[in-house]
Amino acid sequence: MTARLPASTVANGEGVPPICAKHGDPATRRRPVSFRSLPPAWSYLLILLAVLPFAIVASIFQKRVRVPNWPFCAKCGRLRVLRLLSGIGLMLLGFVGVIGFSAVLPPESSATGVVVIFCFLMLFAGLVIAGRTGWTTIASGYVSMDGSTLHVRRPHPRFAEATAGRPDRP
Repeated sequence: MTARLPASTVANGEGVPPICAKHGDPATRRRPVSFRSLPPAWSYLLILLAVLPFAIVASIFQKRVRVPNWPFCAKCGRLRVLRLLSGIGLMLLGFVGVIGFSAVLPPESSATGVVVIFCFLMLFAGLVIAGRTGWTTIASGYVSMDGSTLHVRRPHPRFAEATAGRPDRP
């Protein structure tokens, strides 16, 4: 389920209810957020050639909508901090594990490779989690391919209800 809002209205700072889209609680803070459209489906074939052509084509065809005052609740702030601390913690554990286990375990041990790979995976997982701390990621929205509509993924029912009754809804 998605909630749909007209991109032109929310880009002006209007048309967004004062309710958190994720949790349905009253907004305690408003932050500027930039939403983007998904790349065209055919552009994923370019990954077979290289990542750079895909990134160039995806950025050319991408539509953007900047919302100057997207509503967030206190739970969103805690979620952001939790993701950031978890990600940093996993990265630190992975980094210390790679260095520590590489120094402690003998090189001829069969466990050394497995432990080092596990620590690298932990480092990568921490990087991914820490990378998902942005307000845009927490808001969980994307712009339609034509740039006219902002879609919010899995909105809280209170947010969906508040957006459904708007006369300017697409």
